[in-house]
Amino acid sequence: MNNKDDILIMPLLLLYFRADMILFSKRNLIYKDYTWTVYSTSDPRVFGIPDSTIFNSIEGNEVVYIINKLMILWNYRFSNTGNKIEKLIHDKLPAGSKSQEEVQAWIKENLEF
Repeated sequence: MNNKDDILIMPLLLLYFRADMILFSKRNLIYKDYTWTVYSTSDPRVFGIPDSTIFNSIEGNEVVYIINKLMILWNYRFSNTGNKIEKLIHDKLPAGSKSQEEVQAWIKENLEF
């Protein structure tokens, strides 16, 4: 590989490795009233990037997934930021079916520090 190829490939490698990072886990959750469904590791509700998949805010695995994805996407590193996102989802996310993308946009608009 030459330097030009390295420049193109490195961001893709970083994205791949960052996708597997876990910054926030079940033990970091403040609320304990979630349901815990077992999903396959490739289920779009808990894998990949936030997309048009419907988000279930009472499902703990989906909440942990979306918090992790947003913390990685927005470069947040502290679990207290994950707790702020969790509180928004748990206490203020408007009722009704929303895609992961819609939840992401709503959190971005409403997250305050």
